[in-house]
Amino acid sequence: MTLGQLAEATGLSIGSLSQVERGLVSPTIRTVYAIASALGVSPAAVIDPDSASVGTESPYIARAASQPQLIDANGVRKILASPTGQGRYKAYLMTLQPGGSSGEDAYIHAGDEVGYVLRGSFSLEIESKTFVLGEGDCFAFPSSLMHRFYNDGDAPAEIIWINSLS
Repeated sequence: MTLGQLAEATGLSIGSLSQVERGLVSPTIRTVYAIASALGVSPAAVIDPDSASVGTESPYIARAASQPQLIDANGVRKILASPTGQGRYKAYLMTLQPGGSSGEDAYIHAGDEVGYVLRGSFSLEIESKTFVLGEGDCFAFPSSLMHRFYNDGDAPAEIIWINSLS
């Protein structure tokens, strides 16, 4: 796929995609999901194509030491917590620093999302409605709804976040 074709499929500019490709900028979560959707792969495959080979003890176990960090940008740190043998769901441990966000623009992608807030609080926008979620709160929604998230508090939030790939 050419950059022009990818730009058309994602709605992103060729220049932006070129900068991501060359490692000149860190992509937002929205950008990663747009690229993954256009390529027909999981967001994890865009960030770390070799992650499938991590943790060879068993495809059903993901030891803490072998869980790859997928994102560390925009105040968002995302660690793949699910084993490689799980193809339908991807679980992440996400730390959202104060000021961290998925980006200014809401986005959509295939699948569903479920999450549980372990500590701290953050704001989750779904279809232009904002929900402030705190420790012990849970969320679930179809990923086809416009959504974004951010932490406008003073402390980090830690969330278990699960995405289905279909």
